[in-house]
Amino acid sequence: MNFKLCGKGVLSTDPIQMMSFLDVKNGNYVMNDQMPKVQLSALGLILSSHKGDRYVSSLNLQPDIEHHYFSNSHKAGSTLVATILHPEGTGSITLASSDPFDRPIIDPKLLSTPKDRESAKAGLRYMRDLANTQVLKQYGAYFVDERHSTRERISPDVDPTSDEYLDEMINNFTGVLYHPAGSCKMGALGDTTAVVDPQLRVQGGIQGLRVVDNSIMPHLTSGNTNAPAIMIGEKGSHMIVQTYI
Repeated sequence: MNFKLCGKGVLSTDPIQMMSFLDVKNGNYVMNDQMPKVQLSALGLILSSHKGDRYVSSLNLQPDIEHHYFSNSHKAGSTLVATILHPEGTGSITLASSDPFDRPIIDPKLLSTPKDRESAKAGLRYMRDLANTQVLKQYGAYFVDERHSTRERISPDVDPTSDEYLDEMINNFTGVLYHPAGSCKMGALGDTTAVVDPQLRVQGGIQGLRVVDNSIMPHLTSGNTNAPAIMIGEKGSHMIVQTYI
């Protein structure tokens, strides 16, 4: 009501309150001025197992695991999420049939390379070290499994401080964020790997068709894609106008 009437309150701010960017060297996280490989986002809420939380539901967890890890949504708090920014594995989108109304087959190929798994584990190590700092400990911060008894953990027989356990966490808790990009790569004229040319025109003999969105990115940006999407839209619309003036 406060937001609807006055534009103030909790709903007037973005759920992501803080971001941090990390590089990964030899499997460990480092802070430097190089292009980051992992993004850490601090959500101003605790992920919930209640219906409606799309991220939790996208994980397809076993009911007992979902209950143990995501059933404390009634509490106030924050959640840290690590994201691989430049995955080495390349996903695919293929047609399911000749029927244009059939949904395509989308395979993101998550964590399909050793380097991607190392980047994910580096992000988890950073979150664990951050949660164990004295500054955050005084506010009740904890790494995922610190508050669960051994029998409730995803791998009760594995040392929770080991790399093997981080692999188990990745296998169970990895999901896709809502910033898909790169499925219609832009490239130079004659580039057979590109869907559109530098004017965003679809190649291959199709006339009068352009793609003007994040799917034309040849490479992913280091971070969220809202600003790049606006830029692509503005530039694409300018190209279209120039074509017909």
